Amino acid sequence: MTLPEIKGKSITILHEQELTSEQKKEMFSNLYSGKPHDIEDASKRKDGSTFCCQIKISPLFTEKSRIYGHLGIIRDITEEKQNEDSLVKEIDLLTGLIGTARVIVAVLDRQGKIVYYNPHMEKLSGYKLKEVKGEDWFSRFIPDRERGNIKSVFKKAICSHSTEGNINPIVTKEGNEIIVDWYDTTLKDDEGEVTGLLAIGNDITQRVEVEEKLKTIYENMPGGILMIGQDYIIKDVNYRTCEITGYKKEELVGQLCDIVCPKGSASKKCPIWEEGEEGFRGMDTAIKCKNGIKNPY
Repeated sequence: MTLPEIKGKSITILHEQELTSEQKKEMFSNLYSGKPHDIEDASKRKDGSTFCCQIKISPLFTEKSRIYGHLGIIRDITEEKQNEDSLVKEIDLLTGLIGTARVIVAVLDRQGKIVYYNPHMEKLSGYKLKEVKGEDWFSRFIPDRERGNIKSVFKKAICSHSTEGNINPIVTKEGNEIIVDWYDTTLKDDEGEVTGLLAIGNDITQRVEVEEKLKTIYENMPGGILMIGQDYIIKDVNYRTCEITGYKKEELVGQLCDIVCPKGSASKKCPIWEEGEEGFRGMDTAIKCKNGIKNPY
C-alpha cells in the first residue's frame, strides 16, 4: 500500500482478520498506556496476501507530556517464523525419544538463541526451558573465559562443519560449572537451508574429577612410573621418572623403552612382553639415566 492509500485510515486495516471488540479494547489500551510495546501479528497486504510482522510501537508526547500520536515500526518476520516452525516440527518428532534421555539435548537457532532443551538439561542447569527460551545460549550458559572460543565452534558447526568431542563447561543457575562433552548436527528445512543446531551433551564432570585425582596421585607417586605399549614405545611417564633418569618428559614419550631399560626391544628379553611375567621389581633390572649411569629400578 502507498501512504495516500492508508493515511487517515484505522490501523485495523492492516490486520488479517477483523478484530473483535475485546481485541480492539486491548489494542487501544496498550496504545494509550504511555509505554512502548511490541506486537507480533499477521498483517495484510494490498493484494490480500498476509505476512507475519513484528510491530514496535512508541508513544509520541507533546511538551506537556500528553500523547498526541504513536510511532510504529513494522518488520517482516515471516522467514523467521517459518524457520521457527520448522525447528518446532523437528523438535516434536524428537520429543518422544529425548524427553527421558539421560543426556543433554538442546536446539539453538542460527543466531545461537535457545529454542529447546530437554528435561535432563533443566535438571542439570536449574533453569526451566520457559525461563530462558529465546535467550542467547552463550551469555546464559558459557563462562566468560570460554565464550569466544565456543562461539567460534558454533559458527563452524552452523555452517555444516559438524563437531564432536568438544568439551566445555556450562554454568548452572546456582553458579556451579558442569563439564559437558558435546556432539552436534545441523537442522535443515525442506529446501536444505540450515535453520539451527541440534546439540547432544554428556555430563562428564565426575569423570573429569576422578581423572584429575588419579593424575595427581600418578604424578606424586614416590617411585617412577612408565607406561609402555606392546610396540615398546613409551606412552607416558610421571614426574618421579624424570627426576630419576634426568630426562624431560618430552624426551621420553614416543621413544623406544630401550632409552631407559636394557631389557627392552633391542634385547628381546623384556620380562613382561617376551617372558610372560606380570611384572618385576627390585634388582630384576636397572634403569639407564641420561648421564649414562644405571640405577636399580
